[in-house]
Amino acid sequence: MGDDMLGREVGQEEYGTLVTFPIAAPVSVQFFSKELQALCPAVPGVQPDIYELAISYTAVTHAIESKSLKLWLTTYRDQRIFAEHLVIELHDHVAALEPMVADVSVRLEQNIRGGIVTVVRHPSFMHLRKDQ
Repeated sequence: MGDDMLGREVGQEEYGTLVTFPIAAPVSVQFFSKELQALCPAVPGVQPDIYELAISYTAVTHAIESKSLKLWLTTYRDQRIFAEHLVIELHDHVAALEPMVADVSVRLEQNIRGGIVTVVRHPSFMHLRKDQ
């Protein structure tokens, strides 16, 4: 919700803004990126965590402009944040656009570190049995 970013130079002060545009009918939207970066909060200095990102949502009355999404994601490059916190923050930022959007879900897959791949989702769709 801001001015259209397409076709114009965007100042860095606008990078945290998600811009939407009206649509004629609800549609399902998915964004994928392999370029999301944040800083590891547990390691001093510059230790980037690099993620594959998937954001899914239903555009009810408005859709998110992809240029604004890309610029918003670049704001995380200098933030120290764990994946488990980042996935919730990303989700909540997009979900704040409700009721224009609905059914928001976010998935992060962190590049392999120490032989381990970490995948986090929000909201979590895993339902444990009562005996687990």
